[in-house]
Amino acid sequence: MKRWRDGRTGLLLPLAFLLPWAHSSLALTCGQRVSARSEQPHSVSEIIGGQSVNISEFPWHVELMELGKPFCGGSILSEWWILTASHCFDKVNISNLKIMHGRDDLNKMEDLVYKEVDKIILHPKFDSWLLDNDIALLLLKSPLNLSINSAPICVSQVSNILAWENCWVTGWGITNTSLSELQPSKLQKVNVDLFRWEWCNHALPLITKNMLCAGAEDGKDACQGDSGGPLVCQKKENTSTWYQLGIVSWGVGCGKKNMPGVYTKLSRYLTWISKKTKEAGKSYVYEEDSASSSPISCWAIVFLYFVIF
Repeated sequence: MKRWRDGRTGLLLPLAFLLPWAHSSLALTCGQRVSARSEQPHSVSEIIGGQSVNISEFPWHVELMELGKPFCGGSILSEWWILTASHCFDKVNISNLKIMHGRDDLNKMEDLVYKEVDKIILHPKFDSWLLDNDIALLLLKSPLNLSINSAPICVSQVSNILAWENCWVTGWGITNTSLSELQPSKLQKVNVDLFRWEWCNHALPLITKNMLCAGAEDGKDACQGDSGGPLVCQKKENTSTWYQLGIVSWGVGCGKKNMPGVYTKLSRYLTWISKKTKEAGKSYVYEEDSASSSPISCWAIVFLYFVIF
């Protein structure tokens, strides 16, 4: 092996270590938000135990609209791509489909911002009975102008639920199961816990390995109209970034005790997402992610540099 014998070694070695770290830092534009500290909980019924929320707190959330009416949620993957659930498109005409983004109040119609959809990509193995592989991609006709109110969410390969905390679901779904026609005008959020697959399989024997369960003992849950929306969490060792772990898919009723909501497990579909977006000519490339942070920190690299040289 050829060895450098001049001063280039002292410069290139630390640079080689730092380049991957610098690349990941610069590329990290997803999963960031501006929290609404002054926000107050909604005073009436919510998304089965949730509260109203400002869009800047969950800027990746979008709403699917058909002829001006909301019917499912979704999330921003990139300026070109929206992630949602396959079961949302049973009887939807793409010419009537629009994506509302950057807004949290349906009553302010004059402020609503829409994007038209160019292509709907359903998972080829979507099972409409079991709701297995309940995932879909929407290619927009024109790119989103990303901002603090319309930002992409990160995705992760980490499937171990013990690595995550502070999980939330957002949506405009019904807030009271006895008033199924009543949907809130304001975007709602609800805090949920992730459940072990084995426990969930005992409670709901029809779930598959492509599904993830979440809910709360006090009945907090997603419900009809929330389908396709994101389940997002933070890593326990890194709370500065938000990741989408699931897509609202199905459940037995809403907010029932010992009956968690079921979500499409997003970590099992990252390869499929990359493949389909590339085939469509608008590639989505996600940052490879693991359960732990980099084994050598920036400061450790600097320390090693001075020890060696």
